[in-house]
Amino acid sequence: MHAPTTSPAASAALERTFERAMGAAGRALAEMSGHSIEVVATEVARTTARRVVDAAGGAGTVVVGIYLGITGSVDGHALLILSPDGARQLAGLLLDGFAEPHLVEVGDDGLPALDAMELSALCEVGNVTVGAFLNEVGRHLEEPVVVTVPVAVSDMAGAILDGVLADLTTDNDDVLAARTSFINGGDEIEGAVLVLPRQESLAALTVALGAA
Repeated sequence: MHAPTTSPAASAALERTFERAMGAAGRALAEMSGHSIEVVATEVARTTARRVVDAAGGAGTVVVGIYLGITGSVDGHALLILSPDGARQLAGLLLDGFAEPHLVEVGDDGLPALDAMELSALCEVGNVTVGAFLNEVGRHLEEPVVVTVPVAVSDMAGAILDGVLADLTTDNDDVLAARTSFINGGDEIEGAVLVLPRQESLAALTVALGAA
């Protein structure tokens, strides 16, 4: 499998864009939740989706994925990926004071099952984080970028990824990725933000990142 390469200038632009976007996402989540939440982007790169899945523990690892479709100047998909424990902890921060604690049910896979309110809270986290990134690059695009309503699912990382790649109908699985940490006091929840543009949109996105 190929290893995508970018120029040092493009890599630096991508890193700055993710840093600004996640900073904005943290401020928005803090305002929504009433908690001090900082979102930090590290290990920002143009890479392959498979490498990201491997870094998450492999295709068979169960994760929570928050999916958004992207249309407009950039066409493709975006994902926020979290561990099940991290997803529950992050949802708890947003729901604190709005929902009563409940008995955690265990699913058929032996893992805690997220309820409807937790899934809804995670959808909002995905909407905020991905939206913040697209807002940063969108200022340098001719047409607006629009995202679909987010959907949160718990499944194996490989299954979630394959479902997205199947729609791209290309052998190219380049993604713009950032390991993302949600920090609340001494607690740190790790995840990853992935942007998977269609091949024709990758050039437009690269140009926009350069302008950013």
